[in-house]
Amino acid sequence: MANPSPQEIRALADAKGELTLRVVPGAKVERAAIENGALKLWTRTAPEDGKATKAVLAQLAKLLGIAARDVELVSGATSREKRVRITC
Repeated sequence: MANPSPQEIRALADAKGELTLRVVPGAKVERAAIENGALKLWTRTAPEDGKATKAVLAQLAKLLGIAARDVELVSGATSREKRVRITC
């Protein structure tokens, strides 16, 4: 299954540029999909000391083709459900 395109991901964002992520840490393969109106990201990084959150933000930036500094966490630092803002 191919990852969603940057246009498909941006279409999920609201007027503030925020979107909901569902994160699966400790996955065997990193990938992304759109499920139930939210972006779902699988990351190989374990959920320790915020490492999985940082990895997911970097993964999202890469999918969008933007710098990691242009993706910021709004809520859900320790949760699998996260809210992020795309600032560019």
